[in-house]
Amino acid sequence: MNTAVPAPLAPVPLARVPAADPPPAPLSRSLDCAARGEWAAAHGWLGQALSDPATRQNARFLLWEVCQALGDRDAALAHLDAALRINPLTTRPATATPRRRVLALAVPGDFQANLPLGPLLDAETELHTLWLRDPAAILADPLGATAGHIPPFDCVFLAIAEDDRHAAALAAADALIRALGRPAINRASAVAALSRTGAAALLAGLPGAVVPQPQPASPAELGCPAWRAAHGLALPLIVRPARSHAGLGLERVDDAAALDRLLARSDAALFHATPFHDYRSPDGLYRKYRVIFVDGRPMPYHLAVHDHWAVWYYNAAMDRHASRRAEEAAFLADLAGQVPAPALAALHAMPARVGLDYFGLDCAVLPDGRLLVFEVETGMLVHADERSPMFDYKRRFVPRISQAVSAMIDRRVAESRQARPGLCSTVRKREPAGG
Repeated sequence: MNTAVPAPLAPVPLARVPAADPPPAPLSRSLDCAARGEWAAAHGWLGQALSDPATRQNARFLLWEVCQALGDRDAALAHLDAALRINPLTTRPATATPRRRVLALAVPGDFQANLPLGPLLDAETELHTLWLRDPAAILADPLGATAGHIPPFDCVFLAIAEDDRHAAALAAADALIRALGRPAINRASAVAALSRTGAAALLAGLPGAVVPQPQPASPAELGCPAWRAAHGLALPLIVRPARSHAGLGLERVDDAAALDRLLARSDAALFHATPFHDYRSPDGLYRKYRVIFVDGRPMPYHLAVHDHWAVWYYNAAMDRHASRRAEEAAFLADLAGQVPAPALAALHAMPARVGLDYFGLDCAVLPDGRLLVFEVETGMLVHADERSPMFDYKRRFVPRISQAVSAMIDRRVAESRQARPGLCSTVRKREPAGG
């Protein structure tokens, strides 16, 4: 028997509202359609906006998001690349005089490529995002390659998430951060260490936690019983294509026949296979917790409860179960009171292992009170944009994460200025050679 995971719903775009107030008609109508989930209609309006030079750049960024919602990743990336060729810097202004200016470093890619900082940082934060289109040029000359594209800022936030395809961009980000000499949130080397196998190695032996060790395997290896036995891969297994996230291609295989069927229909060249741990609670339901760590502090973000082992918030139908929402509200209100002591101890010990200022964790709690680690990464979306009144409790608790991030940035900036009293928030643009 195999248990395939339903295809995830497309992420909701967090649209970049054009600077004009109000936006020009095609852009405004596309945003209205996107807000209602009418992606095809939004795409049509944005096609009109592309024909106007005054709205073309904003339309390209919006099409990057809308095309992903429509499932056309290639078109989305083409629109993004066209926009970044014109200007690799995007800016979300603060609503008033900014309290802080943040320079985010991002890599061109889909929704999974970077941490979405827009919904995480408050309205008093001026957010600039520099997209690293040419990592080789930045590695060769960090300041020269970015001259003219870095506005005044106080702190760098590395938004690039782990992916082996991001190795060059992470190295370039690290070089640029060193050259800029400003306080920075997250280190490239620590982000790069959060591959599925890398994160498992970092957390191996963590007291109070069970950390399944993913085993990379080719189709031939995974299909060989002797190879699986030699690597401790007893059925049932969780199998996913390498580089997949958000449940894409994820399956539980309970027997050899199901594994053979999976391998026969998949074109993946590499898989990650992990022993399946049954994490059902005594009531027969599965619970997946998301915790965000800010400056070493674990902060609850959401709890999804489902009768299926493959749990995401989008498929848990929390809106249909008042008792489950009440349980989530209790988790958000009091992490320590809702998590057993062994799991809580593991949560508090985890930041020292991971070595990042900001990251997220998806996990469960086993019946014996230990933490079951699913995934550690820096790109998990955090937002409090819940329109339904039944989720009002989220609007009370989730903003604490944003407040903690703002406070962390402010501390880093203050510490840097104390250490270097002459430091200001203006980056001097490098003069061309011989100029």
